[in-house]
Amino acid sequence: MHGRASKKIFFFFFSLLCLSHSPVFGIEKVTLHLKWFHQFQFAGYYTALEKGFYRDVGLDVEILESTVGIKGIHEKVIQSTGQYGVGSNELIQERFAGKPVVVLAVIFQHSPSVLYFKKTSNIQSIHDLAGKRVMLTPRMDEIVAYLKKEGIGPSDLQLLEHGFNPNDLIQGKVDAYSGYATTQAYDFKKAGFPYIAYSPRVAGIDFYGDNLFTSEAEIREHPERVKAFREASLRGWQYAMAHQSEIVDLIYEKYSKRNPKERLLFEAEQMTPLIQPVLVEMGYMNPGRWKHINEVYSELGMLPKNIDLKGFIYDPNPKVNYDWIYYAFGFIVVSFLIIWLVQWRRLNKQYSENLKKQVEVRTEELKHSNEYLQVLNQSLLNTLKELTEAQERLLASEKLAVLGQLSAGMAHELNTPLGAIVSSNQSITDFLNKIKNVIESIIGFNKEDSLRFHKLLEQSLKNNIFLEGKEERSIKKELAIKYSNSKKMDLYGKHMQLVVETGAFRLGDGLNEILESENSLQILETVANIFAAYRSNQIISVASEKATHVIKALKSYLVSEKDILSGDTAVDLIFEIETILSLYHHKLTKVNVLKKYLTDKKCKGSRDKLNQVWINLLNNALQAMGYVGTLEIKIQEVESWIKVSITDSGTGISDSIKNKIFDPFFTTKPAGEGMGLGLDICKKIILQMGGKIELEDVPNGACFSVWLPMA
Repeated sequence: MHGRASKKIFFFFFSLLCLSHSPVFGIEKVTLHLKWFHQFQFAGYYTALEKGFYRDVGLDVEILESTVGIKGIHEKVIQSTGQYGVGSNELIQERFAGKPVVVLAVIFQHSPSVLYFKKTSNIQSIHDLAGKRVMLTPRMDEIVAYLKKEGIGPSDLQLLEHGFNPNDLIQGKVDAYSGYATTQAYDFKKAGFPYIAYSPRVAGIDFYGDNLFTSEAEIREHPERVKAFREASLRGWQYAMAHQSEIVDLIYEKYSKRNPKERLLFEAEQMTPLIQPVLVEMGYMNPGRWKHINEVYSELGMLPKNIDLKGFIYDPNPKVNYDWIYYAFGFIVVSFLIIWLVQWRRLNKQYSENLKKQVEVRTEELKHSNEYLQVLNQSLLNTLKELTEAQERLLASEKLAVLGQLSAGMAHELNTPLGAIVSSNQSITDFLNKIKNVIESIIGFNKEDSLRFHKLLEQSLKNNIFLEGKEERSIKKELAIKYSNSKKMDLYGKHMQLVVETGAFRLGDGLNEILESENSLQILETVANIFAAYRSNQIISVASEKATHVIKALKSYLVSEKDILSGDTAVDLIFEIETILSLYHHKLTKVNVLKKYLTDKKCKGSRDKLNQVWINLLNNALQAMGYVGTLEIKIQEVESWIKVSITDSGTGISDSIKNKIFDPFFTTKPAGEGMGLGLDICKKIILQMGGKIELEDVPNGACFSVWLPMA
């Protein structure tokens, strides 16, 4: 009877606990602030509301649209609990400014921000924007960073206030126009407007898009509500991206008829590759990407480097605190010591009373102790094996960490040539589409025009040098003065543009012969079409070679030969170091690398482990120089050793810490930037291969030398 009563009490309290967490006891009211008008950009939140996902977790959600963008949203979210918002990458700036905002989830893995301009205009590359009229959306900082990386500052542009009307670009009121690839592209296509869109990702600037956020107070006071709201929202996004047509109808019928269904569906289709709902977990965010965004803002002078992101990125599944286990273990150890002390005193008393009995007891204890030592010895052997395996995993983890650090730069190294190939391929396609007209023009020339055509074509193909915007404008002004009496050579006319593009101005007085022809414009246009195809072919050749070089370097770093995996082999140090320098190419733009390869002999060791040593030493050297200065790499033969020296022009290492730099967990870097294991691991790897590593005295900077046995 007692057992049955206990079970009834248990089930009563268990049911009460379940009911206390059920929505039956009340629906909680929360508000979500959008950063723009109602459209498919916020489809996941409408879906979670209308499909009852919020209601299932006990939430009554009010969704408010904005008519002024993100202005004022951050203040609304932090002023009271129960407030959530949809922001962009500016959240990291707001956090640094002291606003307690926290990012809950990332919806767009890639920003939809692009820069549009007319395809048929005299702007054919991003560098042609200098001096042009440009509309930039406020707080779209990835576009500003992209222009700066390409050498274009705000002072180089005629900046106009953004009117958020695509007709400004269509009607020629502006030369370039920033917007979203998910929406404005529809307006341009609908109007039959030929456009070109440039994304900052081409330059390795990969920002996040829309981000769900709330306040620190909301997370602190209502952690379960935050988790429930986040999970219900992401569930809505999964459903919305899988049922786009259904949600388009929902938005149009219930939220806004501002945009037609066709435009909403186009927006949904364009969002799919930016959200990547199949490849990436909905809401996923990488701290490394936020550090990349911080670095870009730092280059723009909008944030300092390496700001503290602690508390900024929400963790839905925080690690369990195991401190109580350590306290319990300590209590058990102390208790064991106390018990042992009491037992020892008792045995000591018995020893004084009966020596013979004590000897028998001690003999038995020694027998047990011997068995314990055997068990302990086996345990130590197992621990040593686990530590060895852990070291191997740590090396593999460092290798992946290096790839994470280099990912943005590698993306730029590959995206730039691939973007050039795509653009040049489009130019060749345009030429092939016009090849019939080109052939007809050539056949239709009379004898004099044919001679003019061949002379100009030869000159154009012979001097295929790309002119910068400033140089091009200077040449146009000189030609306008020289041919001021010629109506054909108007400064902004077609003749003037084609004379510069084809290089006809290099003919000197021969240019007069071409301008005298009635078919001068047709001759120039024909040569310009052929020259554009020829130049695109050259661009594809150079870009393909560059992309191939980067891929070969990455493959060489990642892929190990079977014989290398089996143990020590002969390692080609020059090849391996050159491969690593290729991977670090984007970080060496302001570094003068001096290579002194005085021997081509190979050393004995493990290629993979040695590569981790070179990466650690190169990373330390570059960070010490601030990625600006001189880096010297010297390989030489000293008796039966191969000596590799890496010298940087940084601040050097003070005498007070020189004897500590190889100690584990010793670091001079700020908190969060290093654990102090790099040089300790390097030393263990080199000693394991029968070599040595040392810090040499140099006048300036620091010099680390590695001695390895010759193969």
